[in-house]
Amino acid sequence: MIKKMMRLGIMILAGLILAPCSGYAEPSGATNPSVDELTVQFRSIVFGTEFKGFKALDRIKKWNSPLRIVVKAYGEISTPDSDGNTSLKLQQKRVDPLYLQYIQRHLETLVSLTNLRTEDVKDTDEPPNFEIKIVPRSQLTNPNLVAVGAKLLRRLGGQGGCYFLMWHNQEQGLIDRVVIVVNADRIKSRTEHCLLEEMTQSLGLPNDTDSAWTSIFSNEGHITSLTRSDRIMIKALYDPRLKPSMEREEAMKIARRIIGELNRTMP
Repeated sequence: MIKKMMRLGIMILAGLILAPCSGYAEPSGATNPSVDELTVQFRSIVFGTEFKGFKALDRIKKWNSPLRIVVKAYGEISTPDSDGNTSLKLQQKRVDPLYLQYIQRHLETLVSLTNLRTEDVKDTDEPPNFEIKIVPRSQLTNPNLVAVGAKLLRRLGGQGGCYFLMWHNQEQGLIDRVVIVVNADRIKSRTEHCLLEEMTQSLGLPNDTDSAWTSIFSNEGHITSLTRSDRIMIKALYDPRLKPSMEREEAMKIARRIIGELNRTMP
């Protein structure tokens, strides 16, 4: 499923969603959330936004195409300039096998919950559409990482954790491309949490919440596996009854029914 080093092709895409690891205030609830509480969380993480100046989403966004994943790791190299000064620049390097294990494990979980397919880039004529870049903390805002403005990257990477950018087709509600950037200078468990959080949210659940129960969508704790409520959120979004581009209010009526069904049947 994973190929380490492929060149990212140029793609013209219609929308952009961005999300770092940060908090979002939500009313607290029981540690065993009810259907109503889970529905509130679903609305927040699917349609909410934590960024001032960014309009909240009003339609479902989700993947339909196969995920073509590429993982790249970078270190730093000291480069002298003409004045004799030196600067640190990105240099691609071998991906730590442990990170690949994390990504493979989480990918298998997410694919099983969404029924999405994966494709090996080697077997297609299509470029990768799900790119994970693991970099030193000092390089999180390097403009060479993602083809977006430096100001936006500083806003996302300034917290020192990890973040993702997600492009989608506005009319069809389909996610076309994701780039995830992860800080490699954390302890391994923090890095694994970051990978799981960003991989999960980039499926179309981009917002964080502060829930009273343990969740990958909350900044409380640093979990490295999805909880029951997390699995309900993902399975609900990828239920065929929730169509890409479906308007928020219509989607929420259907989502509540789906969440109720999942809450009754999931172990």
